[in-house]
Amino acid sequence: MKKFFLIFIIIFSLIGFVGCTQKDDTKSQFIKDFDIDIEEKDIELKEEFNDYGGFPYEGMALYKITLDEDAAEEFAKWESLPFSKKAGDFLTSVSTYIELPTIEDGYWKLVDRNPGTKMYTNVSFCVYDAENKIAYLITMDS
Repeated sequence: MKKFFLIFIIIFSLIGFVGCTQKDDTKSQFIKDFDIDIEEKDIELKEEFNDYGGFPYEGMALYKITLDEDAAEEFAKWESLPFSKKAGDFLTSVSTYIELPTIEDGYWKLVDRNPGTKMYTNVSFCVYDAENKIAYLITMDS
């Protein structure tokens, strides 16, 4: 019984340690969500808006992303502008909090990180402005 209790305490401590030290890394999440072949060191990320707070893992954020020239090829694999109805509806739903600049030439991709639901609950949305060579990343979790 003592061994069981000791093993339980060790496992619980390890889970707690990992949970407390794990860092939310937006760059690696961006690479993973959009399945792009870019190294984190080649991404310059600037937070423009963030209301994640209060309840963990709930909120919205907007990031401005600057990449090197080679990375632009990755975005060319995405959908060309204009936005689809689904993407436009998503942007409308977050427009109270987040507004993107007008982008006429570029690419976009919407990733539902919680597929199988009718509502957007965990979404990553990115738009690449080909003229200015800047990407805008919106994340939303609820």
